[in-house]
Amino acid sequence: MNTAKPPTISIIVNTTDRAKPLANLLHALEHQSYPHFELIVVVGPTKDETLDVLAPYGQRVQVLRCDQANLSQSRNIGLLAARGDIVAYIDDDAVPSYRWLEQLARLFGDALLAGTGGMVYLVHPANSVVQHRLGTVSSLAEQTDTRNSWLEQLVPPGHGKQWAGRMMGTNMAYRRRDLLEVGGFDQFFEWLYDDTDIAMRLVNAGKIIHPVKEAVVYHVPASSRNRQARSFNARWWVQTKSVIYFALKYGPEAGESRREIALRCLHYVHGHLLWAQQLRQLGHLTTRQLWKMRREEIKSAVIGVYHGLMTPRQTLSKSDLSMTNANATEIRPFPTPASAQQPTVDPVSGRRPSITLPDEPLRLCLLSAAYPPDQYEGVGRLTNLMAQGLFEIGHTVHVITRGPQDTVSFYDGAYVHKIPSPDRYGRYRMFPKLYHSLNHSHAVHEKVKRLILNDGIQLVDSPLWQYDGLVTAVSGEIPVVVRLVTALRQIAAMQDDVDADARLVGEMEQTLLEKATYLLPNTQATMDTAQKVYGIQPDPNRYRLVPYGIVPVSDEAVRPFTPHNPPPTFTVLYLGRLEKRKGIQDLFAAIPQVLAKVANVQFIIAGADNSHRDGFQQQTGLTYAAYFQQQYAQFASHVSFLGQVSEEKLNQLYQTCDLFVAPSLYESFGLIYLEAMNYGKPVIGCRAGGIPEVIDEGLTGLLAEPEAPDSLAEAILNMLQNPSRLREMGLAGRQRLLDTFTHVQMARRFADAYRHVIYKNY
Repeated sequence: MNTAKPPTISIIVNTTDRAKPLANLLHALEHQSYPHFELIVVVGPTKDETLDVLAPYGQRVQVLRCDQANLSQSRNIGLLAARGDIVAYIDDDAVPSYRWLEQLARLFGDALLAGTGGMVYLVHPANSVVQHRLGTVSSLAEQTDTRNSWLEQLVPPGHGKQWAGRMMGTNMAYRRRDLLEVGGFDQFFEWLYDDTDIAMRLVNAGKIIHPVKEAVVYHVPASSRNRQARSFNARWWVQTKSVIYFALKYGPEAGESRREIALRCLHYVHGHLLWAQQLRQLGHLTTRQLWKMRREEIKSAVIGVYHGLMTPRQTLSKSDLSMTNANATEIRPFPTPASAQQPTVDPVSGRRPSITLPDEPLRLCLLSAAYPPDQYEGVGRLTNLMAQGLFEIGHTVHVITRGPQDTVSFYDGAYVHKIPSPDRYGRYRMFPKLYHSLNHSHAVHEKVKRLILNDGIQLVDSPLWQYDGLVTAVSGEIPVVVRLVTALRQIAAMQDDVDADARLVGEMEQTLLEKATYLLPNTQATMDTAQKVYGIQPDPNRYRLVPYGIVPVSDEAVRPFTPHNPPPTFTVLYLGRLEKRKGIQDLFAAIPQVLAKVANVQFIIAGADNSHRDGFQQQTGLTYAAYFQQQYAQFASHVSFLGQVSEEKLNQLYQTCDLFVAPSLYESFGLIYLEAMNYGKPVIGCRAGGIPEVIDEGLTGLLAEPEAPDSLAEAILNMLQNPSRLREMGLAGRQRLLDTFTHVQMARRFADAYRHVIYKNY
């Protein structure tokens, strides 16, 4: 049995004038899975509320001061005060993954390792990229920041003779004794290249530096004295003097020729000058800023040359080292018993739920192939609402969705991981639906494994649609709950689709249901349909009904109908895909019957045309809009086809309509009805699927028979010919939404079910 004492870690945070992001980091550090750490915050010549942010933490945080705005000097001050076996540096504008320190402690289990650090994701939704992964640096200060593996670019492109692994200052950790042995950080590097320099010096001292993909940190770059966030306005000339100094110090040691060193320095300065000119041409710099950058570039180059050739390194002196806690073993722990109950934090805005949970917040992973703000289709919209609600009640949420490359952004309460799909199932290319969904499901599983490792997710929630969680469920590595929604086998049956692709996808859906840990239908009708379509008979103790909900709009945004001042024309809104399953053909057939009795009606039809997929174009040769205009030409002036609309336009349509109609042949639930009710609008749906469990007939709206245009026309006329009902039912629908169908109420129900599964209370 291993009885070795776990290593202690000193987290060192260096900060100046960034109180708001620092507050986010301090809050996030409450959630570390590894408890054996102290926190040291070194405050520079700050002019903001940084000390006020630190004050409530009292003795939990060791607060030190650095008189200069010099990052390396600040790092050294923290190093000299550290008591941990390991010192870990994280920027004040970043937050670590849940198992950040746990991963670092595991890596330093290798006694030969001197330094390591993990990936850095830039997570601002306006600019989400992989900022650092398995970086390297040469003796000529040439850098590669992101690589997929150690084997990629084994000899990186560049002229440098010596290459070493390097970490990013946002996420790096070292064995304290090794860092002290080489004199800590070189204080010539006031900003930038401090992380690169320390890695190279450790390597040259015979130490092992090994950056990794794990131990992830999420970064939200904030403005500072050196750089304005998300702009080109920065003191880039500081980088120039650092590069020149670096090349002059390490180049000769690595055997670089004077010519190569000189060319590297000249090329760098010349490149920066050309870049400055380009920034001016693009309008990113003013003429004044351009000339300042040119002047400072030349000045910095001279400073870099002088110090690189004429002065020794500005590392810790013997007198500095004599003041260190090198022999200290006791740390002042940062976590407290209350830390585990702290809710999550939004690293971008700093928003956090104003609650302390009775139990530890959960760490959840939601799957959705499509997701806002890129796509707002049904499952993606629902998953987004779930994420918002779960965040608001304190839980940490990760969402995995499709994307062209591996990125993470924080959006609407969740870390949104976009992943590309590898080509693992090329032999199934002749079955496009199966091929794409299987590839994505496998990519999802690879990401899930990394989220388990770094973020400690406890459960995966997968919709049945596109079976994103299939591979994960089959693996059995983590509980997978399945949201029962309308899926392909059911749609194929409605559309008489009997091709092999649809059949195979249906089999994958059934496998997911069989392998799932737990099922979460949104209505009883959904559960009944799943039992019928897939032939499953789940244990009643292994599923739970969880109705959906949406974010309520403000009362000021609600526009109920006013019978005493009716509009000259009634507006009836249809919103959804134009396809058979959504009942669009039934609405077409009902419109003439309505206009025959109530002439002052305008029908607004918004949504993407899906006629090419549901077989309508093959049958008629027309899109739905073209078909209506041809077959119902005399009524065309009363119908407006808007196509797919933006989220802003969608909300405007809900707000300004008088009646909402969505005659779907089947909906497992139907968020669209809640969205209309949100604005105080009465709704008409069909007696199909879960719709009757959402629309309280006679109170919040009316129900027609599916695939029955006469019944639909009768329901529409019933409402339009009794205008007072438009107001009464609209207001009743709004109240029903507030009482039963908000996103927070939905999130609480989901969280209860998740906790039930995680702790096996079934």
